[in-house]
Amino acid sequence: MKSVFLKLVAGSFVLIGLSTVPAVAQPEEAMFGKALFVENCAACHGADGMGSGPVSALFAEQPRDLRVLSKKNNGIFPFSEVYQSINGRREIAGHGTTDMPVWGDLFMVDAGPSTFHPGVNAEEIVQGRILSLVYYLQTIQE
Repeated sequence: MKSVFLKLVAGSFVLIGLSTVPAVAQPEEAMFGKALFVENCAACHGADGMGSGPVSALFAEQPRDLRVLSKKNNGIFPFSEVYQSINGRREIAGHGTTDMPVWGDLFMVDAGPSTFHPGVNAEEIVQGRILSLVYYLQTIQE
Protein backbone atom coordinates (compact mmCIF):
# COMPACT_ATOMS: atom_id res chain seq x y z
CA MET A 1 0.00 0.00 0.00
CA LYS A 2 2.77 2.45 0.94
CA SER A 3 4.65 1.77 -2.31
CA VAL A 4 1.50 2.47 -4.32
CA PHE A 5 1.04 5.73 -2.41
CA LEU A 6 4.65 6.74 -3.02
CA LYS A 7 4.37 5.94 -6.72
CA LEU A 8 1.22 8.05 -6.99
CA VAL A 9 2.84 10.94 -5.14
CA ALA A 10 5.95 10.70 -7.30
CA GLY A 11 3.77 10.59 -10.41
CA SER A 12 1.86 13.66 -9.29
CA PHE A 13 5.21 15.42 -8.83
CA VAL A 14 6.04 14.87 -12.47
CA LEU A 15 2.60 15.98 -13.64
CA ILE A 16 2.26 19.14 -11.59
CA GLY A 17 5.86 20.31 -11.70
CA LEU A 18 7.38 22.64 -9.15
CA SER A 19 6.15 25.84 -10.76
CA THR A 20 2.51 25.23 -9.91
CA VAL A 21 0.86 25.13 -6.53
CA PRO A 22 -0.81 21.75 -5.94
CA ALA A 23 -4.05 21.20 -4.10
CA VAL A 24 -4.03 20.88 -0.34
CA ALA A 25 -2.84 17.48 0.86
CA GLN A 26 -5.21 14.65 1.48
CA PRO A 27 -5.32 13.22 5.02
CA GLU A 28 -3.12 10.19 4.19
CA GLU A 29 -0.41 12.38 2.64
CA ALA A 30 -0.50 14.79 5.58
CA MET A 31 -0.32 11.94 8.12
CA PHE A 32 2.72 10.42 6.40
CA GLY A 33 4.28 13.89 6.13
CA LYS A 34 3.64 14.54 9.82
CA ALA A 35 5.38 11.29 10.77
CA LEU A 36 8.36 12.24 8.59
CA PHE A 37 8.39 15.72 10.13
CA VAL A 38 8.39 14.41 13.70
CA GLU A 39 11.15 11.94 12.87
CA ASN A 40 13.39 14.26 10.85
CA CYS A 41 12.57 17.91 11.52
CA ALA A 42 11.08 18.34 14.99
CA ALA A 43 14.43 18.30 16.81
CA CYS A 44 15.15 21.72 15.32
CA HIS A 45 11.75 23.08 14.29
CA GLY A 46 9.76 21.63 17.21
CA ALA A 47 6.90 19.15 17.02
CA ASP A 48 4.57 22.10 16.42
CA GLY A 49 6.78 23.60 13.70
CA MET A 50 7.31 26.84 15.64
CA GLY A 51 11.12 26.63 15.56
CA SER A 52 11.60 25.73 19.19
CA GLY A 53 12.80 22.14 19.02
CA PRO A 54 15.05 20.61 21.69
CA VAL A 55 18.25 21.46 19.79
CA SER A 56 17.17 24.88 18.51
CA ALA A 57 19.12 26.63 21.28
CA LEU A 58 22.36 25.31 19.75
CA PHE A 59 21.95 27.42 16.60
CA ALA A 60 23.22 30.97 16.22
CA GLU A 61 20.07 31.62 14.18
CA GLN A 62 16.75 30.29 15.52
CA PRO A 63 15.09 27.70 13.23
CA ARG A 64 12.23 29.18 11.24
CA ASP A 65 8.61 29.04 12.41
CA LEU A 66 7.22 26.83 9.65
CA ARG A 67 3.60 27.70 10.44
CA VAL A 68 3.91 31.22 9.00
CA LEU A 69 5.41 30.45 5.59
CA SER A 70 2.17 31.41 3.81
CA LYS A 71 1.69 34.50 5.96
CA LYS A 72 5.18 35.72 5.05
CA ASN A 73 4.47 35.04 1.36
CA ASN A 74 1.34 37.19 0.91
CA GLY A 75 -0.98 34.37 1.98
CA ILE A 76 0.31 31.89 -0.62
CA PHE A 77 2.11 28.74 0.48
CA PRO A 78 5.57 28.81 -1.19
CA PHE A 79 5.38 25.20 -2.36
CA SER A 80 8.38 25.19 -4.70
CA GLU A 81 10.67 27.01 -2.27
CA VAL A 82 9.76 24.65 0.57
CA TYR A 83 10.32 21.60 -1.64
CA GLN A 84 13.72 22.94 -2.74
CA SER A 85 14.68 23.70 0.87
CA ILE A 86 13.97 20.14 1.93
CA ASN A 87 15.66 18.46 -1.03
CA GLY A 88 18.80 20.56 -0.59
CA ARG A 89 18.71 22.73 -3.71
CA ARG A 90 18.12 25.83 -1.63
CA GLU A 91 20.86 26.70 0.83
CA ILE A 92 19.75 27.09 4.45
CA ALA A 93 22.43 27.99 6.98
CA GLY A 94 21.23 25.58 9.68
CA HIS A 95 21.08 22.64 7.28
CA GLY A 96 24.66 22.98 6.07
CA THR A 97 25.75 23.37 2.47
CA THR A 98 23.55 22.18 -0.37
CA ASP A 99 26.31 19.67 -1.22
CA MET A 100 25.79 17.81 2.04
CA PRO A 101 22.93 18.98 4.25
CA VAL A 102 23.02 17.54 7.77
CA TRP A 103 20.12 15.21 6.82
CA GLY A 104 21.02 15.02 3.11
CA ASP A 105 21.19 11.34 2.28
CA LEU A 106 18.72 10.06 4.88
CA PHE A 107 15.81 9.48 2.53
CA MET A 108 17.99 8.02 -0.22
CA VAL A 109 19.62 5.53 2.16
CA ASP A 110 16.17 4.59 3.42
CA ALA A 111 15.00 3.99 -0.16
CA GLY A 112 18.13 2.07 -1.14
CA PRO A 113 18.51 -1.33 -2.71
CA SER A 114 17.86 -3.18 0.55
CA THR A 115 14.29 -1.85 0.50
CA PHE A 116 11.90 -3.59 -1.87
CA HIS A 117 9.49 -1.28 -3.71
CA PRO A 118 8.29 -3.00 -6.92
CA GLY A 119 8.11 -0.59 -9.86
CA VAL A 120 9.34 2.42 -7.88
CA ASN A 121 12.94 3.61 -7.96
CA ALA A 122 14.74 5.26 -5.04
CA GLU A 123 14.50 8.77 -6.51
CA GLU A 124 10.70 8.45 -6.78
CA ILE A 125 10.55 7.35 -3.15
CA VAL A 126 12.64 10.33 -2.08
CA GLN A 127 10.43 12.71 -4.09
CA GLY A 128 7.32 11.17 -2.53
CA ARG A 129 8.69 11.66 0.97
CA ILE A 130 9.67 15.26 0.30
CA LEU A 131 6.25 15.96 -1.22
CA SER A 132 4.59 14.42 1.84
CA LEU A 133 6.61 16.74 4.10
CA VAL A 134 5.69 19.77 1.98
CA TYR A 135 2.01 18.80 1.98
CA TYR A 136 2.11 18.43 5.76
CA LEU A 137 3.73 21.84 6.17
CA GLN A 138 1.00 23.28 3.96
CA THR A 139 -1.62 21.95 6.39
CA ILE A 140 -0.10 23.62 9.48
CA GLN A 141 -0.11 27.16 8.09
CA GLU A 142 -1.77 29.82 10.24
